[in-house]
Amino acid sequence: MAQTAVMEMFMEEIVEPVRNRVLLHWEQLYQANRKPLQEAFIRHFDKLCREVAELQSIGEKGAIGHFTYSMLRTRLQEGHGVYLVEVSDETWLFDPASVAGEYDASWAFGYLDELLLLLEEERQRPGSPYAGGISRPDLEKLLLRESQHGHQYVIALLRSAMPEAMLTEGFRELEQCGIVEVRVGEYLDISESVYRKDSDPTDETEIRKWLAERIEGAYGYGALERLDLAGGDYSEMDFRYSAFRESAFGGSSFAESNLVGTVWEGCDLTDTEWNQGWLHGASFENCRLVGALFHRVEADCGLPDPENWEIPGFDEVSFAGADLSEAEFVLAKLRGARFTGAKLTGAMLGWCDLTDADFRGADLRGTNFSGSCLMGVQMDTGACSLLSERPEMPELPFTEEAITDWLKEEQQ
Repeated sequence: MAQTAVMEMFMEEIVEPVRNRVLLHWEQLYQANRKPLQEAFIRHFDKLCREVAELQSIGEKGAIGHFTYSMLRTRLQEGHGVYLVEVSDETWLFDPASVAGEYDASWAFGYLDELLLLLEEERQRPGSPYAGGISRPDLEKLLLRESQHGHQYVIALLRSAMPEAMLTEGFRELEQCGIVEVRVGEYLDISESVYRKDSDPTDETEIRKWLAERIEGAYGYGALERLDLAGGDYSEMDFRYSAFRESAFGGSSFAESNLVGTVWEGCDLTDTEWNQGWLHGASFENCRLVGALFHRVEADCGLPDPENWEIPGFDEVSFAGADLSEAEFVLAKLRGARFTGAKLTGAMLGWCDLTDADFRGADLRGTNFSGSCLMGVQMDTGACSLLSERPEMPELPFTEEAITDWLKEEQQ
C-alpha cells in the first residue's frame, strides 16, 4: 500500500478517535484550571506592560497599538510551548523598534505527550498494520499539525483574560494609540484578534450606514464604542467576538444573529430583541437589559457536543450585575449561565435549561421560572424559598404559539 494511503487510513482509523478521546479529557482539565491560567496570563501581561512603560519613560518607545502573540513551531518541536510576544506601535508589523518578549504556553500542549504515547503504542503493537508503514518521524510531523488544537486553547484563554488584563496597572501606565489590539497567531502567518479597544472619534451616521450594508464577514472581531445606535435592525448579522462599549442600542433587534463571544460593557440595551440568537460566551455584565427578549437563544457553556471535540468549550454567558427587570427568557439554553448580582424583578425564565446556572446575589422578586430545568442551580437561601412558592407550570402543548399565548395571559 502506498505511503499516503497508509497515512490516510492511520489518520481515519487511529488518530481521529484517539485525538477525540485525548482532547475531551484535555477540555476537562482546561475548564478546571481556567481561572489560575487566566491569573497567570494577567500577571505576565502586567509585567510586560510595565517593561514597555519603562522604555517609554526614557524615550525609547512611543505609543503602543498592538500586542501580537505568535506560536513558534520550531520551539514547540524542541518541547517548548513558547509564544513570541511583540509590542508595537500603530504600524504593527512595520514597527522597526517593536519590543519582544515571551509567553510560556506549555500548559496548552501537554496533550501532545499523551497523544504521542497512544499513537506510538498502536504503531508498535504486535500485528498492527501500521508497524512498518508509520515511522517515528511520521508521528513527530503529525504532532506538529496536531498542535493547532492547543493553539486554539491559547486563543480561548487570552480572549477570556484580556478584559481583566486591560485593567492592570501596567497597561494603564502605557502611552497608547487610539486603537489598541491584541492578536494571536502563528509567526508571520494568519492571526486572530482577541481584544480590540477603539477610542478614536467615530461618526455615528457612517457607522449606521456601514451596518445597514450588511457586508458578509465585516462585523466580527471589532469594537464599537460610545455610540447611539438605538432602534436599529441588526438581526441575522455576524458580530462574533466583537466588543460594544458605552453605547445605546435601545429598541434594537439582534434576532438570529451570531453573537458568540461578544462583550457588552456599560451599554443600554433596553427593550432589545435577541430571539434565536447565538450567545455562547457572551458577556452582558452590568448592562441595562430591561424588557429584553431572549426567546430560544443558544447560550450553553461547554462543548457543543459533549461526545465529540471540535473546538474548545464555550465560556458561560454572563449577565452578572445586569438589570434584567421584566426581561423574557423562553425556551432558552442557558446551561452554566451567570446571573450573579443581576436584577431579575418581574422577569420570565420559562421552559429554559438553567442547569448549573448561578443566581447568587440576584434580585429574584417576582421572577417566574415556570417549566425550567433548575438542576445544579446556585441561589441564595431566600431566593430558594421563593422558588418553592412558585406556581406550577401549566399543562401546555410544547409549542411557541402555546407558550406565547400563556405569556400574554401572565402579563394581563
